[in-house]
Amino acid sequence: MMRVDGVDPLVMNKIQDRAQQKQVEETRQPATDTRVRQREQALGREHYNEETKSHQERLEEEVARLNETAELFNIGLRFSIHKESERIMVQVYDRVEDKVIKEIPPERVLNLVAQIQNMIGILLDEHR
Repeated sequence: MMRVDGVDPLVMNKIQDRAQQKQVEETRQPATDTRVRQREQALGREHYNEETKSHQERLEEEVARLNETAELFNIGLRFSIHKESERIMVQVYDRVEDKVIKEIPPERVLNLVAQIQNMIGILLDEHR
């Protein structure tokens, strides 16, 4: 087994020098043309939208499977996706009376999260 007592200061200086050189090289690169950047952002958004759709579909399928499994094993749980925040919510309910006992996390918390995300989005859009 190898024992490490410390790091050689010369080695650390070389590592730090290389990191600084890389940062300097990155700042020296010319700025990309605005049109090219806008095109890349648009393509990125399209790719993001496609990934989001497939992710959303998979998430909905998994939530449906969870609900089927809970029903099959007679477990008083309902899984759903909170529309505004797009987070999974679990409802614990009484199967006899068919009423919700508890929500995890509470829907009002998810509503608050959605409002905060919306405000952050507005602030970021205004900043751009």
